[in-house]
Amino acid sequence: MYDFKISYLGDDHISDVHHIGIDYNGNYYGIIFGKYANGGFCCLPGWGVGCELSDFDDVFWNSESLSKVINDEALANTIVTAIKVYSESNQ
Repeated sequence: MYDFKISYLGDDHISDVHHIGIDYNGNYYGIIFGKYANGGFCCLPGWGVGCELSDFDDVFWNSESLSKVINDEALANTIVTAIKVYSESNQ
């Protein structure tokens, strides 16, 4: 019926998932981020982008990763800084 096979189902390593929203430069950004088997992740569903993250407090690496998909270094830095601040305040 379909020309694909689901070869992986579920992930016991998915954890620490959060949804935050920030207002920046006249726009709203809904951000979903968490951890999974390969490390961290974040996605901005309203903007159609996502990326892998390192530890949530690694602003340099995370900003580099996010800026590759949104092509805006200042915005990427703002978003990953918000992730860092949120995760530090909710430990």
